[in-house]
Amino acid sequence: MKIALAQLNYHIGNFDSNVEKIVRSIHHAEEQGADLVVFAELAVSGYPPRDFLEFRDFVERCNNSVKEIARYCTKTAAIVGLPTFNPADKGKPLYNSAAFIVDGKVQQLVHKSLLPNYDIFDEYRYFEPNKQFQVVEFKGKKLALTICEDIWNVQDNPLYTVNPVGELMKFDPDMIINIAASPFNYHQTEIRTEILKRNAQKYNLPLFYVNHVGAQTELIFDGGSLVMNKKGQVVDELNYFEEDLKIYDIDEICHTPPREPDRRSDISMIHDALVLGIRNYFQKLGFQKAIIGLSGGIDSALTAAL
Repeated sequence: MKIALAQLNYHIGNFDSNVEKIVRSIHHAEEQGADLVVFAELAVSGYPPRDFLEFRDFVERCNNSVKEIARYCTKTAAIVGLPTFNPADKGKPLYNSAAFIVDGKVQQLVHKSLLPNYDIFDEYRYFEPNKQFQVVEFKGKKLALTICEDIWNVQDNPLYTVNPVGELMKFDPDMIINIAASPFNYHQTEIRTEILKRNAQKYNLPLFYVNHVGAQTELIFDGGSLVMNKKGQVVDELNYFEEDLKIYDIDEICHTPPREPDRRSDISMIHDALVLGIRNYFQKLGFQKAIIGLSGGIDSALTAAL
C-alpha cells in the first residue's frame, strides 16, 4: 500500500481554496500510484478556526466541502481533518474529526480525544473529547488514526488520564497515522520528533505524521511532516516552511535506511519562519505594499532584510 503525505498551506475559512488544494493533491498522488492521501488536522477549515466554530453555517460548509472532496476519491482514498457535529444531546456541540474517504464517500469518522487547553490552544472550548476508539481498515491494513495531541501522552508525567494510542493498540494496528496542526517555535521540532519517536518505539509500529505549513496571522506552522520506522528512526521528512507531497510504500518503510532529520540552526529556522509569516500575512489579507519606518539601527536593518 502506498501512502501520500500532503503538507499544504491552508487559508482559514477560504473553503474554495482549501478544497482546490486538497483535490489537486489527490489527483497528483493518484497519478503517482498512491492508494491513500493524508491531509492535516482541520484541513478543510484551516487552523485555528477559533470562534468561527460558533457559527453553524461555518461547520456546515466544512462538511459540504468534504462531500465535494469525496467526489474525487473514487480511485484514491483520503484522510481529511474537519469539524463535525456531535449528534448527542450532551457535551460540546462539535468534534475535531478526521474523515476517512473511500469510494466517493465518507466511510468513517475518527474524533480527537485529547483536547489541548493551554498556550495558544483552546480546543476544549469548542470540542467534545472522543471516548470511543476504533481503527480504520483499508486494503488489508489496520490504521491507528490519531489527531495531533492524541499522541502527546507518552511522557513520564502524562498530562491526560487517557492514552488514545494505547487504546488503539487493542485492535492490533499495522501503523500509526497522526494528522496535526503543530505551530513553530525553535525548540518545537526536537520536542515533536522525540514524541513521535517514543510512540513508534513504544508500540513497535511505523508512524506517518502530517503537519500544516504556512502562517495564520500570528501563528506559523513549519511543516516538517515525516515518516518513522518502528524503531523510531526518521525514514524521510517533508520540507520545512513550504508545501510538499511525498509518497511512501508501507512495505518498504522497514527496509529504507534512516536519514538525519533537517536540523538547521535556530537562527536559520527563525529567519525562514518570519519570512513565511510576513509573506503569508500579506497574501492572505490581500495587501500589496507596506510602509516600513526605519531608524537606522540594527533592528531596522533586520526588519528591512526580512
